[in-house]
Amino acid sequence: MTTHADTATRPGLLTGFLSRRRRPAFAHVTLVLGLAILLPVIILGLCSPLLPLPSPTAPNPAEALQPPSLSHPLGTDRIGRDVLARTLAGARVSLLVGLTAAILAVAGGMVIGTLAGFLGRKVDAILMAVTNVFLSFPSLLLAVALVAIFGAGVWQVILAITVADLPRAVRMQRSMVLSLKSRPFMDAARMAAAHTWWLLVRHVVPNTVAPMVVVASMYAATAIVVESALSFLGLGIVPPTPSWGNLIADGRPYLREGWWISTFPGVAIVLVSISLHLLADGLRERLSLAD
Repeated sequence: MTTHADTATRPGLLTGFLSRRRRPAFAHVTLVLGLAILLPVIILGLCSPLLPLPSPTAPNPAEALQPPSLSHPLGTDRIGRDVLARTLAGARVSLLVGLTAAILAVAGGMVIGTLAGFLGRKVDAILMAVTNVFLSFPSLLLAVALVAIFGAGVWQVILAITVADLPRAVRMQRSMVLSLKSRPFMDAARMAAAHTWWLLVRHVVPNTVAPMVVVASMYAATAIVVESALSFLGLGIVPPTPSWGNLIADGRPYLREGWWISTFPGVAIVLVSISLHLLADGLRERLSLAD
C-alpha cells in the first residue's frame, strides 16, 4: 500500500533525478555555445592581417561614413577606414588585454592567496591587510587611477587591470586554501611528516587550479569591458591602435549618420563577454559534476 510519505517523497526524487540528467546536458551546451562564439572571434582577430581587408589605420576620405555594403560589410568611419578591418584589429588588442590581465591576476592571486591561507599568522595578516586596502576601491575606479599613474598603452592597461582584479583573486584563493587545510587528507599528510612546500605543491595548489580557471574566464570578460571603458574615456589604448573601446568613442559623435561605427564594436564586446560567462558556467557545472 502506498503511504502518504511515499507519495510525498516521489516528486522530490523525480525532480532530483531529472535535475541530475539535465546538469550534464546544460554543462555541455553552455561550453559548446561559449566556445562557438569565442573561438571564431579569436581566429578572425588573429588572422585578420591575412584577410583581403583594407588597412585598419589608413584613412580614405573619399569613402568616409559609408553605410554597410558589399565593399565595406560593416561600413566606414569618419575618415573612410573600414569598420570590419578595425573591429577585427581591435579584437586582437582587446582580447590580448582581457585574457592576459585575467591570467596574470589569477596567477598572482593564487600565489599570494596560497601563502596567506597556508602560512597564516603574520604573513596572512600582512598580505590580507594590503589586499583589503585595494578591495576598498571599486575595480574600475582603481583601474582609472592606476592608468593615470602608469600612462596609456596596451601593457600599462594590462598592468592596471591586473592590479585591480588581483585582490579579489587573492581573497578567493585564500578561502579555498583555508578550506583545504581542514580536510582529512591534509591531516594525514601532516602526520606522515610531509614538508610544507610538498603539501602546497602536491595537495593545495592542484585542488585550486580548476576553480580558478573558472574565475579566470569571468575575469577575462570583466577585463575586456574595463579596457573598453578606459579606452572609451581616452585613458586606455591610444589611437591609431584600434581597440573596441576607442572604436566606440570614435563613432559617438556620429550616432545618427554613422550608427554602424559604434554599434558593431559594441556588439563584439557583448558577444565575447557573454561567451566567456557561458564558458565559465559550463566549466563550473563540469567541476560540480566531477565532485
